[in-house]
Amino acid sequence: MENYYIYPVVVERGEVGGYGLYFPDFPGTAILHDDLTKAITEAKLMLAFRARELEESGQPLPKPSTPESIKLEGPSDRIVFIEVYMPPYRDDAANKAVTKNCTLPKWLRDAGDEAGVNYSLLLQNAIKEALGISRHQG
Repeated sequence: MENYYIYPVVVERGEVGGYGLYFPDFPGTAILHDDLTKAITEAKLMLAFRARELEESGQPLPKPSTPESIKLEGPSDRIVFIEVYMPPYRDDAANKAVTKNCTLPKWLRDAGDEAGVNYSLLLQNAIKEALGISRHQG
């Protein structure tokens, strides 16, 4: 896994205003926005999401296209490069809350509710203790 990815994105001017952006190396990616700066910000988030998705599934990321290999459709179309630094996006994904169902007797649930127990935190701490983990390991 790389820490940085840089991919070209095609910026098209919309017929009725605004901008359309897409990554030639990631089919199905499309961003539409009235503001170019916000569109580029969304493109960066999309690149980070797609990269993380492929990394997590064990698939290789495509090799970035070279500018000369990208066919532009309109005279105002431009190619810009988006760079993304992956560690913060991976950390966010590692710390994302997931749901895991847990069963306990009703009397224990009632006692815990009455005492104001935070079940999620209690379960996290108990699992860390059982695994010998003293801190977050991402």
